[in-house]
Amino acid sequence: MAEVLVTLGIIGVVSAMTLPTLVKNHQRQVYVTQLHKVVNELSQAAELYITDRNSIGLKETPLYNSDVGLRNFIKNYFKVVKDCGTSTNGCFADKYKSIDGSKTVTYNTITCNIVFTLASGASICADTHDDNKRIIGIEVDINGKQGPNIFGRDFFYLSIDNNGTVFDEYEYDEKTFTVSSPWSPYFAKILNDGWKMEY
Repeated sequence: MAEVLVTLGIIGVVSAMTLPTLVKNHQRQVYVTQLHKVVNELSQAAELYITDRNSIGLKETPLYNSDVGLRNFIKNYFKVVKDCGTSTNGCFADKYKSIDGSKTVTYNTITCNIVFTLASGASICADTHDDNKRIIGIEVDINGKQGPNIFGRDFFYLSIDNNGTVFDEYEYDEKTFTVSSPWSPYFAKILNDGWKMEY
């Protein structure tokens, strides 16, 4: 009987030590899976939009540098369940923090060309751009107003290029990447690490 109790005690100690890590790793994988779904949805919609218009790229379509074109693209190629107009208030959380908790950004006063929530629960704030690479700039909370409302966990800065490819708004540099900045290239880091959230 004593041996069984000792064995159960050892199992309990080992479980108590490993369970938090397992839960944390699982939650990170859930965030990555949600992000992957949003990225695929954005990319597929942009590519389909290009094809439907017999265009070579987004620059040749009505959405290029046009608020009205962007709004029509969103309404016709996505399942929007909530349209917040041009304000993040109502679709996004009020505040977002950096991963290390050192910075907080008030977000309910931000405006974009169009702000909406998808059927998947992701909230998107999108703007058109006319530079050579970035055609659409996107700020996305992959699970809407739900927590944790942390940059790099459920909030990411993305862009869509002329070909419909989704990429990080910011360039990834391993030497300067930091979890204290809301503007670190978290999506680029996840891609660099093989679709893993290792920060």
